[in-house]
Amino acid sequence: MVKDKTDITGLNDSEMVEALAARPVLILPIGAVESHGDHLPAGTDNLLAARLAEELARVVDGRTPLLRLPVPPFGQVWSLGDAPGSFGVSNETVTRTIVEIARSAKAEGLSTLVVVNAHLGNAVAIRDAQHIAKEEGIVIANFFYPGAEAVIVTQREKPEAHAAHMHACEIETSYMLHLAPEHVEMSKAIANYPRFPADFSYVPYRWTEFSQSPVLGDARAAMAQKGRIILEAVLGPCRWRSFMLGRAKIRECRGQLAYFLRRPGSLAGLYSDCRDAARQDSVRLL
Repeated sequence: MVKDKTDITGLNDSEMVEALAARPVLILPIGAVESHGDHLPAGTDNLLAARLAEELARVVDGRTPLLRLPVPPFGQVWSLGDAPGSFGVSNETVTRTIVEIARSAKAEGLSTLVVVNAHLGNAVAIRDAQHIAKEEGIVIANFFYPGAEAVIVTQREKPEAHAAHMHACEIETSYMLHLAPEHVEMSKAIANYPRFPADFSYVPYRWTEFSQSPVLGDARAAMAQKGRIILEAVLGPCRWRSFMLGRAKIRECRGQLAYFLRRPGSLAGLYSDCRDAARQDSVRLL
């Protein structure tokens, strides 16, 4: 069996030294443990984040060095915090976790962290982490299904329950059928269209206050093919590789002079790396 050299949890010390020497972009998948009804597990967001990160590594296909970090076990789940299966932490804890991981990466000479987020509830915490890291010379990029909306409208068969919230529904269940089908029990899928409070858009509510189920929409209409089509658009080669090849590596060169100066031949290494990054940036993106 060929070892996945992008999975940090499977590398030994010698392999890590080799991986770090390539100055990889770190990938941090993040989700949550949160109720998703009877047809999906509480760990749905964690599963999606982890497998999206795997797909990202596959799409990049070695064109730039990557290291995938494990999924932190918990996210911010206030909206469904009192539902069965929900176990969460505060926004501050999520922010602090991301920032401390980024600082640890910087200590290893790495200054680019890509967060692959599969849980909307983490958005504020991630943004706060980006602000803190920015002031410390660390780039944190946040990817939350970029480009999905335009394709979702071509695949959706049933009405959405709410314009701003998609949960355990036709679309998210389709993602799971594509990426983690062994965790889906379609025989238990339901349709649920709760009546949202009139002031829902500007007053906070626990979802259990107006809905008996965390499902928002019709999960029965989910299909693996829909998930594949949407996620292929999200993980399309041009979208992901243009970021990885054209921006992340060059930013890393610009911010890591101290890293190279600690090593023999460091200045030559810095010149060579920046030169190679510039060349990569100019190649045709496949």
